[in-house]
Amino acid sequence: MIQQHLPNPWSRYAINLNGSTMTSFLVLLLIIILPACASSSLSEPPIALEPGQLAKGEDEFGIFYTYVPTTVPEKPDILMLIHGTPPEDETAEANAQYYLTAWIDFAEKHGYILIAPAFNQEDFSSRRGDHALSGYRGLFGREISADEWVLRLVKAYQSAFGAANEPFYLYGHSAGGQFTGRFLVTHPESVKKAVITAAATYPQPNPDVAWPFGMGELHTDIAWDSDTIKHVDIVPDRQKWLAATQIPLTVIVGLNDTGELPSSLIPGQKGKNRCTIARNWIRDMAAFAEANGLESRFKLGIIPGRGHSMGGLISYSQGALVSQ
Repeated sequence: MIQQHLPNPWSRYAINLNGSTMTSFLVLLLIIILPACASSSLSEPPIALEPGQLAKGEDEFGIFYTYVPTTVPEKPDILMLIHGTPPEDETAEANAQYYLTAWIDFAEKHGYILIAPAFNQEDFSSRRGDHALSGYRGLFGREISADEWVLRLVKAYQSAFGAANEPFYLYGHSAGGQFTGRFLVTHPESVKKAVITAAATYPQPNPDVAWPFGMGELHTDIAWDSDTIKHVDIVPDRQKWLAATQIPLTVIVGLNDTGELPSSLIPGQKGKNRCTIARNWIRDMAAFAEANGLESRFKLGIIPGRGHSMGGLISYSQGALVSQ
């Protein structure tokens, strides 16, 4: 936490007051305090409690979709679905809704509550050519970091269903898979089990490669647009990388997902296509864990006949989430 030493805002009023002067002072104090309290308040995300209904929520930081199964366990698990970068002709909201719809049957069968946040381009940009350092893929955001928004939504639903502070399930495809890998090494205590499909980059256990592509520090300005420039100071925690290796994670890639990726898009990665990069990351994380007396719980699945498709890999993803 950065500590700032600020002057006492009330020092100018450090005078002897009585009678009408005191009354005037109290009025002035209320005028100052009340607007400040109003501007700092942050409402909780809306909660949709009706079972069996796909619901759209509008939080202060964006739109999200949820689904509560028809039969809700006493303390239900939450499955967070992280969508990939939407096509140019499709919104993030439509993409998030598509992901959630595709997982409803799974939620009904296993009793999971689904949450799918929509990472729009304005606030969480991830398209090639942006200036936001991978946007939500790198856990960044204009008003709130992408990981903190996810935690905010999870907390709201956990509180509503009596499962506060429980680890949750996490799934991400493509850009969402990149988010998932980075969330895992920054919040390992929050994840019960995870699946990544078809990601292009991963957080390498290498301090010589800067975040979000490695374990190295990042100190830079991120320009969301000409009017919004945010400075970030990120110092990755090596111990959290180690803790992440103890979370059951399955990385799944289609064997046909072999298109060569430009080196400018995959800094610090070992390989030029998703299959090779994934295989090498799993191997390096296993070596990293072993060097520290641990055994990695990461697994790799290469699926024959499949390409870069969420739908084509979904049955394998769902199987990995419920496997022992």
